[in-house]
Amino acid sequence: MQNTEKINSHDLRQDKRNRQLCEKIKQNDLNAETMLLLENEGLIVKIANNHEMVKAIDDAKYGGIELDDIIQEGRVAMLRAAQTFNTDNGGNTQFSTYAYTVIKNAMTDLCRRGLSAFEKIMLDKGLTRVFLDDDSTDEDGLAISEKISTDSEWHDQTGNLAVLHIMLQKMGNRFKDLLSDREQRLLSYKFGLSALQCKTISETAAYFHLTEKYANAIEATALKKLRKGMNDGKLI
Repeated sequence: MQNTEKINSHDLRQDKRNRQLCEKIKQNDLNAETMLLLENEGLIVKIANNHEMVKAIDDAKYGGIELDDIIQEGRVAMLRAAQTFNTDNGGNTQFSTYAYTVIKNAMTDLCRRGLSAFEKIMLDKGLTRVFLDDDSTDEDGLAISEKISTDSEWHDQTGNLAVLHIMLQKMGNRFKDLLSDREQRLLSYKFGLSALQCKTISETAAYFHLTEKYANAIEATALKKLRKGMNDGKLI
């Protein structure tokens, strides 16, 4: 009971403080803007990290929107909320409650704009939107992730190619056993494991609706797993 009373008391004091800062901000007090942001940064970060917003940011990253962009948008929205907040409402609505809605809407709008701009670029370039959670298929309907062959098509009767056959078989096994589905699809597309035509990281990122930075990170992680698997001391 005492803890609840302390929390409520703190909220009331902070709300009173926020109202005072809002009044000063409406008078173009730059110091008040700074203090409002510093004292309410936790609220902005909390909104950016709630479940619904995390999902929106996950989509927005395809359009180059990062968490830092979302938080900065939240800061701008908080100052906008301070300008429009009615400090004469008798305490019926706390500033944090009012700002929460303004900030969340601003963050969501930024995510949508980023994704929309990226989709327009994709459309202008005639590219099809594909997610790594979807299994890409060829014209015969065969999944790319299933086209890492280890059967006799790799085999050549010469002694030198027999060694290559074993290495390729091991690579195929490690590819399937160590990599996640999304890593398999990205490497299959980029290195042409089905079409025998390699792609650039830019083309790969566009195909899977990712930023180049994110596609590079997935590729690097996958290749590290493969290198470790190929050096595990086992024959197959």
